[in-house]
Amino acid sequence: MSMHITFLRGGAVIIRYFKPRSGIWFGKGLMAVITLLLFAFMPNLIAPAPAFAEKVALEIFGEGVTTPLELTQAELEAMEQYEHVYSTINTWPTKRWYIARGVKLSDLLSLAGFKEKEATLIKFIAADDYEMTLTVKELLVDKRYYFPGLKENHPTDGSIPGSSEGAMEVEPIISLVAAEDSEDPEEMDDRNAPMLVLGQRAVTEQTWLLFVKYIKKIEVLTTPLEKWDAPKVNIPDGTALPPGTQLKLENKNTDADKIYYTTDGSEPTLNSPMFNWSARRWWEQRGDVDSINIPIEIVKEMISNNVEGRDVVVLKMKTIGPGKEDSEVATYTFYIDPEADDPTKIPGGPPSGVFLDQTALDLPVGHTFQLQATVEPFNATNKDVIWRSSDTSVATVDTRGLVTVVGPGTAVITVETVDGSYTATCVINGPDGESEEPGMAAVEENNLPEEERPEEPPVMLPEVDDRHLAEEDVEILVSTAAKEPENPAQKLQQEEITDPEYPDLTAEDKLPLPEDNWQYLAKKEELAVAFTTGDESLGQPESSPPEVQVFEMSLDYTIPLPLPEQQKDLDLFTAAFLLVCILSGARKKYREYVKEL
Repeated sequence: MSMHITFLRGGAVIIRYFKPRSGIWFGKGLMAVITLLLFAFMPNLIAPAPAFAEKVALEIFGEGVTTPLELTQAELEAMEQYEHVYSTINTWPTKRWYIARGVKLSDLLSLAGFKEKEATLIKFIAADDYEMTLTVKELLVDKRYYFPGLKENHPTDGSIPGSSEGAMEVEPIISLVAAEDSEDPEEMDDRNAPMLVLGQRAVTEQTWLLFVKYIKKIEVLTTPLEKWDAPKVNIPDGTALPPGTQLKLENKNTDADKIYYTTDGSEPTLNSPMFNWSARRWWEQRGDVDSINIPIEIVKEMISNNVEGRDVVVLKMKTIGPGKEDSEVATYTFYIDPEADDPTKIPGGPPSGVFLDQTALDLPVGHTFQLQATVEPFNATNKDVIWRSSDTSVATVDTRGLVTVVGPGTAVITVETVDGSYTATCVINGPDGESEEPGMAAVEENNLPEEERPEEPPVMLPEVDDRHLAEEDVEILVSTAAKEPENPAQKLQQEEITDPEYPDLTAEDKLPLPEDNWQYLAKKEELAVAFTTGDESLGQPESSPPEVQVFEMSLDYTIPLPLPEQQKDLDLFTAAFLLVCILSGARKKYREYVKEL
């Protein structure tokens, strides 16, 4: 049988079947299937398929907007475009040009119903889940500029400031096309789009790390703002210093958070000198960090007289960085004495203590916190420390003290001087963790020299009142010790423990002590002797001591030893099972059974 299909105008179809003079008839069922398939796919043969909906290119949402948006690439391109050249510096630091064209960030937020009075932060989320969070103030309130004189004084070195003359105000945009290291519009492409591009607030501001590529989401937040931690100086405040002393500034991260300082008594701003030009992330790759992050040398021009008539240098500084409010201004006053010794050139000896800036933190899973350890004295010969976590399933810590919460529970982060003499701790409470802050007495005790630390109290053994023990179920706990933080089982095993109830008990009679639940049991024979005198309160005659059942007791659970009757029943069951296996020829099952035993 053959089939002939005729297509008519209007979508009609005529199907004819012809029986050949020779050949084999097809089954009626097969013809019906072919007919149904033709009718099912016929709309695609006579009319084009409907176009797929265009993919969403950018989503704007969050508590800081009233009308969340989903915008396609075509919708973004249809909006008013803004094009400009941007000046920028990276954290190496290196100077760059960037030309870009796209949609103003303010226009996008306006479409989403931006809440000006409530919004505090704007988070940019890339396609690879990289995130960058900036404050509303630094994005939409502070003015940003293109500095055509950026490369004056040096064409590439970002630690040598360019000229701020001729600055032109520019808008933060979500660029759809851009070109790096270029001012030519013909070189722009969309390889990194959509991308956040913004200007500099000062000619020295490092903004390139804020150019987030492949943005897929913009979240507007209303959460309270945090502040950056104030910076510190490597020499304590109030120290007498000779002229020529070099001061080094530091803060927790020394990365995107930059330290700005003054020596003339004025408040530091973005236009003040910057100390940490090169971010910590690059230090291992460059050997000239001290020639970039140059120590501040005390010179005559910095010296002034205070009210007491003494020569002083007043250093003011603060941390300014993305995503947080500026830190508080830290003020250090140094007395100038030409006869004083330069403390940076005098070794301070071994460490005398270590302290953390936080002793307890409550953090959700996935969040991080940078702990800062301070080793005393400030000029200790070795200020290196070791970090560790008591439970890495709850919180981890890297070699610089960056804590990451990875699961629920509680973990203790410990920092220790390399010589092991001093430690400090911080309790990290993830979800479902118990909030507990270690007492200051314990912290101070950790920082005492080993010879000055108080002696450990002796292990006290609990008294057992056997008048409350039942005849059928006698449980005797000979000793229990309070758990200590450093290898308690091993320490307890090394101590000589005696019990007035059992003076003949020797070290050989003690059972091995588990790491987590440490105790030992008296010998069963000795327990039986202990009851031979009887007790009228239990209704036991003196000549017939009760049968004693000994149980191993732990701090959090009890595991009874198998009784003889139970073991006997188990042995009979095991023998019967083995006999059945052998008789049935199940040698493989028998071998597996023996392996599990």
